[in-house]
Amino acid sequence: MSSSRDTLHLLLLTKTQNDAEQLISLLRNSGYATRAQSVNSHEQFEESLRSARWDVIVVDPELRDIKFTELLNQVHRLNLDIPVILVPEELDGMLLESALIKGAAAVIPFEESNSLVLTIQKEVKNLRTRQDIRILQVRLREAEKRCRTLLESSRDPIAYIHDGMHVYANQAYLELFGYATAEDLEGVTVLDMIAADSQRDFKNFLKNHQSTIPEGQYIDITSVLGDGSQCAVQVHFSDATYSDEPCTQIQLTRKDNQEELKVELDELRSRDSMTSLYNKEYFLERMTRALDQAVLEKQFSTLMYISIDKFDEITRQVGIKSADEVVKAISTCLAEQAEKYDITARISDDVFAWMMPGGEPNLARELASKLLSSVNQLMIDLEQRTIQPTISIGITMITDNSISPQESLQQAHYAAEAVATENTEQQGNGLHIYMPEDQTESIEVKALQQELSSALRKNTLKLAFQPLISLKGEEGEHYEVLLRLPQNGQSDLSAGDFIHSNDVSDELKIKIDRWVILHSTKLLAEHQRKGNDTRVFINLSSASFRDSGLPAWIQVALKAAGLNHNSVIFQITEEDAVRHTAPAKRFSYQIRASGLSMAVNRFGCELQPLKLLNTVEFDYVKLDGSYTQELGSNAASGKALRTLLEGVHEKGKVSIAPFVESATSVSGIWQYGVHFIQGHYVQAPQNEMSYDFSEE
Repeated sequence: MSSSRDTLHLLLLTKTQNDAEQLISLLRNSGYATRAQSVNSHEQFEESLRSARWDVIVVDPELRDIKFTELLNQVHRLNLDIPVILVPEELDGMLLESALIKGAAAVIPFEESNSLVLTIQKEVKNLRTRQDIRILQVRLREAEKRCRTLLESSRDPIAYIHDGMHVYANQAYLELFGYATAEDLEGVTVLDMIAADSQRDFKNFLKNHQSTIPEGQYIDITSVLGDGSQCAVQVHFSDATYSDEPCTQIQLTRKDNQEELKVELDELRSRDSMTSLYNKEYFLERMTRALDQAVLEKQFSTLMYISIDKFDEITRQVGIKSADEVVKAISTCLAEQAEKYDITARISDDVFAWMMPGGEPNLARELASKLLSSVNQLMIDLEQRTIQPTISIGITMITDNSISPQESLQQAHYAAEAVATENTEQQGNGLHIYMPEDQTESIEVKALQQELSSALRKNTLKLAFQPLISLKGEEGEHYEVLLRLPQNGQSDLSAGDFIHSNDVSDELKIKIDRWVILHSTKLLAEHQRKGNDTRVFINLSSASFRDSGLPAWIQVALKAAGLNHNSVIFQITEEDAVRHTAPAKRFSYQIRASGLSMAVNRFGCELQPLKLLNTVEFDYVKLDGSYTQELGSNAASGKALRTLLEGVHEKGKVSIAPFVESATSVSGIWQYGVHFIQGHYVQAPQNEMSYDFSEE
């Protein structure tokens, strides 16, 4: 299922319907789920602008009776942030200059399809970024209000300093140092509150904190209190922003045995128990700080992703306990290579990370080479045999262009994966510095294919079941079968992220679909034997329904599971059915002739969606998720949904509304006569068919 934001909303003004459909097909072939509307007058254009949300407007500037300059004026008059792209037959210099001056995002000849798709991708990405920034600005204002409240009420003395001067202090801080108001602190340096014998250490620490990635964010000093007495305190540092200016937050804690014990416990919690390197959680925290430094202070860092080559093979050969000795030996090499302010961590069973101040590729290559050489000299004597391990090192720079710690770590991971591609003979034992093209086909596609093939071979794919609830009182239980690809330490990958991708071969898609059919029908049969009247929706890729041998294979699979034909509904997407109409029609005929049912998913995104129902026979119609998610946002969204459902119901089809997330959505959907609802309001996908339908 798609979210509203995943679905590209496209407003078109083209000479012919064929031009509009060609553009939609072009975008879908490029991987976009697209909902489009075509208009042919200024009045329709303004009505569409007012009544719906659009991601991109594509206009043929040579339309009769429609001036593109007026269209741009209409967009600006309504103060809308929507990129407008002109698609003339030929590029003209005067048109290009005029359009850009008037506010068009781009001018691309219609026939230059690749450039047009790339331009739309860029403009949509930029639009999403602007939308995210506006949302983040709102959240930032809310967070700042909450932080100010928490600071004022905190019992811990907290202050903000900039260039050694106080710019803010909370009440606890003022009381500790004997000041009545924050104004009394103006012009007072933080060094005035530190004993003379601690000032040098404080200055050095603050300097390192601002220019490196320190191992700790605190220092023990002696402070001079408001009554003139001295007290041992621990000062915790963190980066902050006050009045839109970068500064440093300091938090003071009086030293005693309890506090020392707390520090020791915090240190233990941040360490990996086997190697004594930092753990992944702490490392990501340090990466976040490094990224903040890169963005705010232009102080860059280097990140290395270090994986042990063929670790699964080593584990099979020597066992888990002995494999741990390999991990310890390599971690020792890493710790010996690291400098004082470097951060080294073990972030998974066979992966280490190394972050250091400075974004210098040549220096990083030199240090990585030294680590490779150090590991290559290891000869680890185990009970069964002697192991000489190797490692692959991926390097990336953390700069002001870095998006997030996870993204930087992923880039370094891609670079490490590239080592095997470059060094096919040894399948590792090398280093690679990340380049943007590392994320493209050569690594990503191969990795995804291998991961899916491995999961299929090892039988580690997972199924989840999400219930559908009848609003018409229909008897029986209904579930949709959802496929998941497990990811180590991360959220499972849903089938929508790979089953429709051109990066996965049709042969592999067919194998995966057949695995889903076999396992879901087996589980369904077991569920029915417990006395449940249950039906399941099983999704198929276009590769499967284009396979002429699938209908006969399905008959054998259902017979082997002991299921009635009315227990299974096969579901394909509207996009696949439109793109491969003839095989979809043939498959639907064969499936329905044998007593099975057919459903179409993500329905309603075509310019004339009801035409498909005249061509391919479907029993169930599941709407695109954007219709449900946009319901209630404006009057036009409800009107579009009502019109679509009226057409579906007139043709005698059973309708399904996905992405129902709240009681408000249910009440909105009810009035349109929808037969079934599905979504987290009913129940999130579960590992078993466990929903209690008797409560409905």
